[in-house]
Amino acid sequence: MIKASIPIALQIVIDDVGWWRGTDDNETGGPFRTGFCRDHVPADYQAIIDLGCRLHMRPQAAMILAEWDRTNLLRSLPSATWMGAEWDNPFKSDSRLDETSALLAENSRHIELALHGVGHEFWSDGVPTRAEWHDQAGQMRPRDLVEAHLDAFMEIWNQNRLGSDPFSFVPTAFLHRFGDPEGLAPILARRGIRYISSPFGRMFFHQPSEEGDFGIDGGLLMLDRGTDPLRWFAAEPDAIESEITGAICGMHWPNLLAKDPARNSEVIDRWVQFLTPYDTRFDRMLAPDTPASFSQLVYHRWTRLKTDPDGVEFDFARLEAATGLLPSFYLKLTADQPFDPAALQLTGLSLLEHHKELPNQWRLHLQRLPGNRVGSLRLTTDSITANTCQSSI
Repeated sequence: MIKASIPIALQIVIDDVGWWRGTDDNETGGPFRTGFCRDHVPADYQAIIDLGCRLHMRPQAAMILAEWDRTNLLRSLPSATWMGAEWDNPFKSDSRLDETSALLAENSRHIELALHGVGHEFWSDGVPTRAEWHDQAGQMRPRDLVEAHLDAFMEIWNQNRLGSDPFSFVPTAFLHRFGDPEGLAPILARRGIRYISSPFGRMFFHQPSEEGDFGIDGGLLMLDRGTDPLRWFAAEPDAIESEITGAICGMHWPNLLAKDPARNSEVIDRWVQFLTPYDTRFDRMLAPDTPASFSQLVYHRWTRLKTDPDGVEFDFARLEAATGLLPSFYLKLTADQPFDPAALQLTGLSLLEHHKELPNQWRLHLQRLPGNRVGSLRLTTDSITANTCQSSI
């Protein structure tokens, strides 16, 4: 008997990466930063890279770039910083900029840099309000200033050679309005953003999302982040015990770090211990990256599966309504008898890779063939084996 599951693929999303000063200045007219007890150092980026490397993932780091401004270009955009037209970035010549940009370039396979914001808040005549992209009533900032902030973000991004343009976005302070045809999502889409995540419970809705945990916003695939397992300022956690029920493990940068950066690896050990069991659960896995995670949730919700003793039937018809979807997805299989995944009979699908997770559990990476709205996977005489097969990867 075959059992099949399209698992939810868990992605890590880390907010407020990019600040160099850790302490908040929000009570004196400055921004919310990371609320950390010290300034940030390249080792704090290495912590994210180490987490990705050890979990075979590409965690998403949502970037704030004001303190990466090398030329004080933000003087011309007073709404972006607490200094307004007097902006003078104290870190503009700091050696950490070159050291960290090189570190990120060398390890891009273990970290994804995403768009979060320039200065996190929005300043009007020197007075800060939350937040950069929407106010606390859910109204988008003036369109011309939104475009100017996005231009500034990308100019600083390119100053520091941070790689390919970002394709993911996390709204600052989680303030966002979903489904507004004149809102932020269509603007982001024109700039190459494909994925958004934020807690749905903190957002405003111009129209309902397609599902309780994801929706299509201005052509972008948006996922509900749910509730983070730790408070945003909690550093050096002793243990992480919350159950992650959705597709995102959200956190803020201090959650990964130690007060002494030389001990960051101890905190990463705790996260690895917490997250690793998700990878072999029948209903869950760790996502290799953001596109796989976001796509996998849509496949999980909108693919109709029908199993029988010898195989699985797939109905992909509803996926036609989704955007930002990869043509491939992951399937977990168990069977009463050993079988060779490479010898399965596939219709409308191709097998990209397969991996044995547990004695009777396999993970298959399947590709939908163009033009097929249905597919099937069947056990055959050739696929049934007398001994346990070895993984192909």
